[in-house]
Amino acid sequence: MIRLLSVLLFILTIEGVCAQTTGIEVLRYQLANEGAYIDVCIEIAPNDMKIELEDTVWHSTANITVLLEQEGEITGIRKINLSGPETCDSTEAWSSSHLHIERFKIDPGNYITTVIIDGLDSELQEDVLIPLSGTPMLSDVMLVEAYSKSVKGEETEFSRSGMNIIPLVDTRISPEARIAKFYVELYNIDQVVGKDSLFLMSFGFTGSDGRLSLNHTRYLRLRADNILPVFETLPVDVSVPPIEGGLLKIEIRTREGHLVTSIDYPVSRWTANDGESNDVPLLNFATHWDDVDQLYRHLEDHLPIASPTQQNTILHTLKHSRDLHMMSSFLEHFWVSRNPENPQQAWQNYSHEVMVVDSVFGGCRSGHGADTDQGYVYLKYGRPNTIVQRLHGTDYYPYEIWHYHHTLGLSNRRFLFYAPHVVGECLEILQTDLPGEKRNDDWIEILKSRENRLRVTDSQLNRLNPRDTFSREEPEDLYYNPR
Repeated sequence: MIRLLSVLLFILTIEGVCAQTTGIEVLRYQLANEGAYIDVCIEIAPNDMKIELEDTVWHSTANITVLLEQEGEITGIRKINLSGPETCDSTEAWSSSHLHIERFKIDPGNYITTVIIDGLDSELQEDVLIPLSGTPMLSDVMLVEAYSKSVKGEETEFSRSGMNIIPLVDTRISPEARIAKFYVELYNIDQVVGKDSLFLMSFGFTGSDGRLSLNHTRYLRLRADNILPVFETLPVDVSVPPIEGGLLKIEIRTREGHLVTSIDYPVSRWTANDGESNDVPLLNFATHWDDVDQLYRHLEDHLPIASPTQQNTILHTLKHSRDLHMMSSFLEHFWVSRNPENPQQAWQNYSHEVMVVDSVFGGCRSGHGADTDQGYVYLKYGRPNTIVQRLHGTDYYPYEIWHYHHTLGLSNRRFLFYAPHVVGECLEILQTDLPGEKRNDDWIEILKSRENRLRVTDSQLNRLNPRDTFSREEPEDLYYNPR
């Protein structure tokens, strides 16, 4: 079973992604030995995957068929059983899109690529023309969604020229973006200017008037070779590229200014609801931070609702980067991906909840409620429907039971918190029946033991014998029969 790659594995470079829809893009490349190949890039939205919960782990799968046709005959067929990354986080399972690349080595000619996904009503098709090799040309342009350095010996189909590159399977750039990266390969330029000779490469975005914008155009002097990879960045603002009709223009010229080859790649800006009007504009709400430490602290407050991949980015990449722009870009992308229609309002709502948990639970963690177990649960799963507090009894450790009627698609779920030390300390999760969270079969024995000791034989018996939900132990009665 082939594993899918989550889109957010690497540091983001285009700040925001399109609304989650399934789509394909076919990218054409030449080989050094005069052959050619195509990469069929397939981005699969979570609603087009089969998502199931098994033993507290979410599994995402999809059956895909890729067909390659030439003159009415099938010249290539791949049947793939794709499996997404397993996760205990239901939010990640139901919100993460996935990316797969299927590669075909092919001869020059006209082709039709067709992608069929089980459960998707329509087929995805794209016409492909493979030109004869040996002449000066450019590969297809790949807009880059994310990237990282590749490890030698661990290259995948996403690896190119020493980097792992995640393509943006779309020609639309986020309205939140401030930079855009692209990857392209140049072929046989040395046949015109001579090997290792200098030539000029210009690239830039056009504005709404169809002309190259001077503020969005760059120039490079490169040395010619048979194959030359180019990975570059261009600035983006509110008007360039435009919402519709924009181009990324790339031109290759000799030192004398003679045109060798060029390409016009269509680009635009996506809007919420596929271009429908939106009364609330998207704003750069993360730009008002000018203190790296304060912004990073705010990102830490997002750990309860972040996916494991996002948590890793916050705790490792962003923590050590000290890059204010990268942090603000991550924050904006975080909320655009969660709520593309109104990311600023969603962020404001969550920031209000952070203030609530700071006030209610932050006293034992220097005011940071998100660092407590109760604050974490509150932010991730919302406000509980009922709360039972038993903080001053003598038979059990101080404890609280939170009950949720519905949360993240699950019904009748509970959290039991307790204070294993003193009442003034933070309450910790002792037991919950929510998949992916802490489970403790010995919770009632621990709750009763002031010394917090439990014999191994007792622990084994507790696991082998289901509990009587109508026992006379008060915590069990309140846990299984909330009121």
